Amino acid sequence: MARLSLKNIQKTFGNFQALEDVNLDIASGEFICLLGGSGCGKTTLLRIIAGLEDQTSGEMLLEGADLTKVHCHKRNVGMVFQSLALFPHLNVGQNIAYGLDVRGVAKNTRLARARDLLEVVGLTGLFERPVSALSGGQRQRVAIARALAIEPTLFLMDEPFSALDAGLREHLQIEVKKLQRKLGVTTIFVTHDQNEAMSIADRIVILNEGRIEQAGSPTEVYARPQTRFVADFMGTNNIFSPEFSQGGPVMLDGVDLGSPQGDLAALSGKYTIAVRPEYVRLKPVSADESGLIGTVDFVRHLGASVETELSVGERTFIHTMVSDRAPDFQVGDRAEIQFDLSHAWVILS
Repeated sequence: MARLSLKNIQKTFGNFQALEDVNLDIASGEFICLLGGSGCGKTTLLRIIAGLEDQTSGEMLLEGADLTKVHCHKRNVGMVFQSLALFPHLNVGQNIAYGLDVRGVAKNTRLARARDLLEVVGLTGLFERPVSALSGGQRQRVAIARALAIEPTLFLMDEPFSALDAGLREHLQIEVKKLQRKLGVTTIFVTHDQNEAMSIADRIVILNEGRIEQAGSPTEVYARPQTRFVADFMGTNNIFSPEFSQGGPVMLDGVDLGSPQGDLAALSGKYTIAVRPEYVRLKPVSADESGLIGTVDFVRHLGASVETELSVGERTFIHTMVSDRAPDFQVGDRAEIQFDLSHAWVILS
């Protein structure tokens, strides 16, 4: 296991700033997900850690030792590429043992290690099989076993499941997390999929335009996004800017939304806040129509839940509830929208 510290990492390609002032400490045995959209810098950062790319400036410390000048083949990093990069001329066992062969490990030792790892990843008995005869999921497991064969200090994965169907992807996410916990290896996993990151990470690092927007546990980044970008990226949020007055109700366009709760109670003035769809309630419009009234624009049945989209003037609000408790509103219906302000938070930027 290893502790990795990234300090002021910068990377430019010509005039393009791919990474800017990236600072991150990764604990020994931690499972980190680098999460973000295309072009945010997550793969570039992973390649810098692996030694496949040089940073423009900044330093990288592994257990306190400078990793910057250490060549990639001496960093003892195991990596699973998005393309997997298995050798088609080698069978399964030879692929897994390849890194040990390059390091001069005795044949009997490396083949025994390959057989042990085949058992670990659930492919016992496939040692002699050509990689061309494997399914997509089996190839993923071989790539993982090959990366782990060298007993890496750091285990890096670059969107390894992006080409798989949903069911197999979810299964392998669980298997990788179980394997990582068993081995205790420090792991950095790149993904653009929020659900994937939420399901496997100890901590999620969200990147945007080469900068870290927020780092925290899955619960932290979901329940309390610190910026507008994170709030928009981590699932659906209702984001709006009401007026606050200490001791008074929260007002939006002259409508009383109720009393502020928690940290909101100390606010005064206009602030941008966010409320998750599951903390929105819909009810029939009252006779005096005194609440926040919206028109149902769309109803989406998602199996376990129902998502309802409503418009209030130019604003759009989303309500979500489990299917057997969801109110029966149809497109074109009017409904009063209420917010559980105890689950609202301020968006800082």
